[in-house]
Amino acid sequence: MSETPAVVVSGLKVQLGGKPILKGVHMEVLPGDLFGLLGRNGAGKTTAMRSLLGYLPYQGGTCSMFGVSSKEVHKIKQPYGVALDPPGMDDTLTLRQNLEVAMIRGGIQGGRGVEDVLDLVGLKHRQHNRGDRLSHGQGRRAAVARALLGNPQLLVLDEPLSGLDPEGVERMLQLFRELSQEQGVTVVLSSHHLREVEHVCNRVGMIEDGITLLEGETDALLTAAGDGLLIRAKHEDRVREVLASLEGVDGAPRSVDGQLQVRIDASFDTAAALVQLVEHGAGVEEYARQRAGLVDVFHQALEGMEAVQ
Repeated sequence: MSETPAVVVSGLKVQLGGKPILKGVHMEVLPGDLFGLLGRNGAGKTTAMRSLLGYLPYQGGTCSMFGVSSKEVHKIKQPYGVALDPPGMDDTLTLRQNLEVAMIRGGIQGGRGVEDVLDLVGLKHRQHNRGDRLSHGQGRRAAVARALLGNPQLLVLDEPLSGLDPEGVERMLQLFRELSQEQGVTVVLSSHHLREVEHVCNRVGMIEDGITLLEGETDALLTAAGDGLLIRAKHEDRVREVLASLEGVDGAPRSVDGQLQVRIDASFDTAAALVQLVEHGAGVEEYARQRAGLVDVFHQALEGMEAVQ
């Protein structure tokens, strides 16, 4: 497989109505990657994707697909599929008719047909529903189905998990994993669901306020983030007192859903810390050492960003 990047975004800057939306977005995606463009709602993910696809002009930086500038997407020879939000279905047509029209308009011959893509996204039972009779989540899956028509080498998917129930999320993630790992399709998806994509994306980029915070191999980022300690206790103030006195604690604990979470390094003595918490009368109810997740990576990157501002 070629190591020439399928997607390159460098220093991307976009202004809309004179307001800076993207201030420096970077992204490199190699063929076969399952790349997650991650960040909170409003961070700039959709704007970055639309600029990459040539739908929005940009005022600084560069972006390209298959080595072709996004300003000249008509010159791209490799087939690629796109699913944006909103899905853009014709509400006067059924889902099947929407897909059939997409094949005609795209001049698609060979590869996956309508039956194939309906089966892949689990919407055969909705194929005769008009576009306006699909739920939000079904509309997202329908957009992915349309993107899969033919034989795309690259998929650009904006929030494909939006509005899906847990079963639907798992189905779509499994589909993306198979496309990438078994068929060599390059997948770029945006999402604010960091926990869901953590186990399928081999590379991620995280953006906040129109700026790329970090980018890299998912496993490497998780390893670099270090372990975490999760504590649920009756007396959080006492937990904080003990943690503040211990070596190996990286930063102040965060309170999340009634639990305290704190980053720890390899020198932290988990057992000894628990003894001190008990002796200090913290009333520990739950205590666990956990590997960092992408949510932790994101928060660390945010803290680093705030520290230099």
